[in-house]
Amino acid sequence: MSTFADFNLSPALVQRLDEMSFHTPTLIQQAAIPLLLKGQDVAGQAETGSGKTAAYGLPLLQQIDTDKQYVQALILVPTRELAVQVRHELKQLAQQVNNLKISAFYGGHSFSQERASLAFPPQVLVGTPGRLTDHLYRQTLDLSGVKQLVLDEADKLLEMGFADEIDQIMQALPAKRQSVLFSATMPDPVKQLISDSLKNPQFVQVSPHAIPDQVKLIGIKVTQPEKQQALIHLLQGIDPAGTVVFCNTRGASDDVAAMLANHGFGARALHGGMEQQDRDKVMTLFRNGTTQVLAATDLAARGLDIAALHTIIHYELPDDEAAYLHRSGRTGRAGRSGVVYTMATQRDEKVLREWGLVRMDEWLSADALATRASEAKPEVTEAFTTLHINAGRKDKLSPRDIVGALIAAAGLKADQIGRIEVQDKASFVAIPASQANQIVEALATGKIKGRKFRVSLLK
Repeated sequence: MSTFADFNLSPALVQRLDEMSFHTPTLIQQAAIPLLLKGQDVAGQAETGSGKTAAYGLPLLQQIDTDKQYVQALILVPTRELAVQVRHELKQLAQQVNNLKISAFYGGHSFSQERASLAFPPQVLVGTPGRLTDHLYRQTLDLSGVKQLVLDEADKLLEMGFADEIDQIMQALPAKRQSVLFSATMPDPVKQLISDSLKNPQFVQVSPHAIPDQVKLIGIKVTQPEKQQALIHLLQGIDPAGTVVFCNTRGASDDVAAMLANHGFGARALHGGMEQQDRDKVMTLFRNGTTQVLAATDLAARGLDIAALHTIIHYELPDDEAAYLHRSGRTGRAGRSGVVYTMATQRDEKVLREWGLVRMDEWLSADALATRASEAKPEVTEAFTTLHINAGRKDKLSPRDIVGALIAAAGLKADQIGRIEVQDKASFVAIPASQANQIVEALATGKIKGRKFRVSLLK
């Protein structure tokens, strides 16, 4: 298969793929899509960023009957972040499909809103096991019409202890259905899940390695006391925008973020000890460039698919190779390039050698980082801050409306406006920090799309 047109997808899907400049399917898409379109069960193993969401998503969308309003396809994912990401990707692919509703149910989201939305059920439902079993227990969700089941990141589903919830959900599904499973790794529990859940599955595997070839791996030889200063020198010697620094604990994540902020970097922590709304805020600021650096735990290693993510730094080595590969695979996705730095003590170097699959393209010393930092000429770019508007898609607000208001009411030029993100009930836009107060005042007294909305700066 050389193009998506060869798959005989619906005209609406082909048109949308063309609009998105998706012409050549990835290897996992070439392997999985024809099998899924034939109705076969598929178990797939593919490297991170290989395009697996579209690999199962396109055949899934192709088979939805939009004239029928009940849940026809169910996608199980391990985390809230991945649920939101998968829903977003499917909505992007299905933009030209009329009368299609795609929803995501997950913990931390309003249960009452989800229950109310089921009065007009989605045809495609993405959900986390805990929230879905909660709906089943309260008898607010009917899965009897599901024709397609996807278990995405199955290894993580089992690692997080969702085996019982998966069993409960399986019991609520029709026996006659198409089942798909994707996993980055294939340990024995995942193989057992395949045996229990799929019928005569076709196995597709692109690569056992989770780090794309276009990602450059650089090791940094350090002693433990050198780490903080080495991290500062590293970030001073590169463009720090779009960097995730991985730590092993919440405390380390907070400490690294605070240390970097004290040295003038736009840095914030991201970990499971934060409230969901605070994690959402941090991700919004990172996506639009207001926050340059995330100091994150492995919470962010799955489901973090952001075009702005260019650099991964392993500040601390994780406990196992799979976690290292998953972290590293957050960059270099969908054919983009990326760089992964690994700060390694002598003990860490031994661990890396034991893992075997890890390749290093280059090794640097702490002294070399200090030299590079002293010679670097940082670009002088205008700092951005993030504007929050208390209106979104449900208010029929679009990025074009926001741009128009910023130009007309606040006097900005189009090239001064950063990334705009319109969510269901809120919108966020990166604006020049130097003009932030004037912009807020102008929009507070003016109108967007002929209406007044509350605007504020996201702190």
